[in-house]
Amino acid sequence: MATSTPSTPPSTADSNFQFLVHAEDGSFPFLTEYLLRKYFNPKDEIVKNHLVVGIAVKDTCVVPVYKEKQNKKLKRKRSNGNQEGSGNEENPQGKELPNTLKPSGYTFDTQPIEQQTRLLPGYHTMSLPTFDLLDDAQAALEKDKAARTKNAQKKSKKSGNSSNEESTAMVPSVTSTRDKLSLNSPNGMQQITPKMYTDVALKLQCTSMLALYDQVHKGDGKNRKSAAAERTKLWLENCLSALGSSSQEKIPMWASLSCYDTQWSYANSSKYLMEKRDLLAGISIAGWHRIQARDERNELLGRIAKEFYPGTKFSVLAVSNMEQILDAIKHGVSIIGSDLPAIWARSNKALALNIDSPASSSIRTLDDNGCIDLGSEKYCRDTSPILPGCSCLSCQDGRYTASYLHHLIKAKELLSQILLFGHNLHQMLLLFEKLSTGAKGNEVGDLLTHIEDQLHPKH
Repeated sequence: MATSTPSTPPSTADSNFQFLVHAEDGSFPFLTEYLLRKYFNPKDEIVKNHLVVGIAVKDTCVVPVYKEKQNKKLKRKRSNGNQEGSGNEENPQGKELPNTLKPSGYTFDTQPIEQQTRLLPGYHTMSLPTFDLLDDAQAALEKDKAARTKNAQKKSKKSGNSSNEESTAMVPSVTSTRDKLSLNSPNGMQQITPKMYTDVALKLQCTSMLALYDQVHKGDGKNRKSAAAERTKLWLENCLSALGSSSQEKIPMWASLSCYDTQWSYANSSKYLMEKRDLLAGISIAGWHRIQARDERNELLGRIAKEFYPGTKFSVLAVSNMEQILDAIKHGVSIIGSDLPAIWARSNKALALNIDSPASSSIRTLDDNGCIDLGSEKYCRDTSPILPGCSCLSCQDGRYTASYLHHLIKAKELLSQILLFGHNLHQMLLLFEKLSTGAKGNEVGDLLTHIEDQLHPKH
């Protein structure tokens, strides 16, 4: 029986809710260094208090490996040429030529995040292996399926036969061993050990890090779930050990609560993390957004909030919609991660919730995420800002109107996505600021109800 969601988050008298934005290649999507200073300067109070930049090692820290390889044929040819008096000026003494470097694969390595990307100094940052292992596996499956379909179409076009083959649906899975986790990176599947991961996370010089973790699919068997739980515990031990033995400055370590799909694995993992509580900055819940039923998601968060020690900080690495953000807030999750601002921008959508006045309602018809679709024809002559009253650079002073954004979208201009992403992230930070203020005055329940009413209006 699912538990009902609380109207007020548990233990949130001092809550400061933060949004964990999914960085792409170590930085914000779309925004240059100049735009970052304009839009989200790390010195701004709202950015300082409510924004965390999530740096996924699988996206940011995969570097090529080069191996010295001697070109014996070239060396012999040049040596023979000099003996015959050919006057080879490149190697007049017939000396051995230096070996050439040949690419031999990839590994995980990095330098401080501010040196290798356009990210400005001063942001709160969290390094993590990835935001969701199963999402990565699903993306890899879909990419492979698209490539196979394209090749099949080419072959059928050449042969003149139409191909009606349907690909069998595959379940995303995570490949791991006791010592290593395989990560789907832009450079293919790469393996990483807990020590290697910790060393890379320390080099990034983020303000916090999440330990390496394993993850299972709901349909996986009991043995697979048990093995993943044990690996996650072992990897946390190894990460803590590597962190303790490092000469670099220590950073707060978060641990992942994994394998919650069976009662045994959940109880086993939570008991173990309770024993490690003095060594941890908080508990991160990976894969929560993949639970389909809202009641099940809320039941899990309610159980976690009750069973863990008072004052524990919780984070959710990924959410799929605004409903999940609200549910996580209700249960006292302090850090909520998502790439929704970028997803909405690429879908021509602008977040348009009215969060300033609980007594009033939104002036526009919103979708289930609280967004408006500026690609719709109804905005072609709308001369009002994206969201009246919004103080982001896209809206303030009526600089960019809804009709202008509509024009940019129809013209397929990248500027539309830049402006929409800036607006969406700004509105998300305002929402988290409002929720943090409401939690201190025990008013967050009323604000959440007001937002829910906008997402699901009663006619």
